[in-house]
Amino acid sequence: MSTTTAPTGRRAADANRRDQETGLTFLRAVHAEWVKLTSLRSSYVILSITLLGMIGAGLLSTLAVVDMASGFAAHSGAVEGGAEQQGMVAEFGMMARDIPASGIAIAQFLIASLAVMQVGSEYGTRMITTTLTAVPRRGTAILAKTLVIAGTSFVVGTVAALISYVVAQPMLEPQGLNYEIIADGVIPSILNAGAYLALVAILGLGIGALLRNSAGGIMATLGLLIVAPIVLAILAGQNELFLDISRYLPSSAGTQMVAIRTQPDALTRTEGGLAMLAWAAAALAGAIVTVKRRDA
Repeated sequence: MSTTTAPTGRRAADANRRDQETGLTFLRAVHAEWVKLTSLRSSYVILSITLLGMIGAGLLSTLAVVDMASGFAAHSGAVEGGAEQQGMVAEFGMMARDIPASGIAIAQFLIASLAVMQVGSEYGTRMITTTLTAVPRRGTAILAKTLVIAGTSFVVGTVAALISYVVAQPMLEPQGLNYEIIADGVIPSILNAGAYLALVAILGLGIGALLRNSAGGIMATLGLLIVAPIVLAILAGQNELFLDISRYLPSSAGTQMVAIRTQPDALTRTEGGLAMLAWAAAALAGAIVTVKRRDA
């Protein structure tokens, strides 16, 4: 038994001694990962495209809602005040409230790619050896990376959703579809847009650590976000079980997570958030275990 446990105990003792000698703390590890992220031009490019992409998607959604509302108003003047018109106006109003978070469909792919590269590129260039030498506690190194990329993704997603809201209001006002930010469900939707991207970032980082390869990690993550829903949608025509499974996929759960209104046969906003949290937690746990057990 002593032969089996001695190397592990010696490794832990060495890690503790290094931590004490260098004065390493979790906050210092986080700061180091923040420096890595902000020192790469690709990070600024991807995050800028994410921000602009979400705002652009929100703008297109706004134009679509305005066009539908104005077209309906032009063809329904004769029944003004009728139940049908009031119902459609209410429907357009609900669609307008979904605008701030409408860009997550684009942003998730960019954030996932950035998160995968955050760890996959280090394995590709062997910089991971330096990282794990500076931060001997491997779990700490992964958690520091996770906090930085998830926090950054949350801020970018929330800011982009907020800007989308601000940009949309003047365009919605002529149709009477503008609304206060404190309207029911709007603030949670904006915050959940950032939270969803943060969870996507954790998912991507976890897959990148598991596969140790940027290209493979990106393909696997995007396959989970894009290909899996398509395949299950096709299979759902043969068996409804696949439709039930598809509801719990990350992209489907994320859509419900940010929705102002959910359908009766779909996940609720809370259920969508919990499903996405489970995906992110599983990926992160797998990454920590893998990094601890495998050589760099």
